[in-house]
Amino acid sequence: MQASFQASRRSFLSSTAGSLCSVALHALMEPERLRAEPVAAKADLEAKPVQHRARAQSVIHRFMNGGPSQMDLFDPKPELDRHAGKSFPG
Repeated sequence: MQASFQASRRSFLSSTAGSLCSVALHALMEPERLRAEPVAAKADLEAKPVQHRARAQSVIHRFMNGGPSQMDLFDPKPELDRHAGKSFPG
């Protein structure tokens, strides 16, 4: 006798979601098990004294967020049209 069971998309998603929820609940209940052991630093991370005195008296810092789009930077190059399809001379 053959069973004629056809799974619907809704039943598949509900069973998958239930499985994922149980995995997530397990991870939330035992966070200590998932953490790695602390590792000691291999080198001394403290600041070292400088070897030379700095010569700069002031610094201009320019933080330029964003920029023009590539369409605003479009520059027509007629040389490319002249050399299109030809082999490179170099």
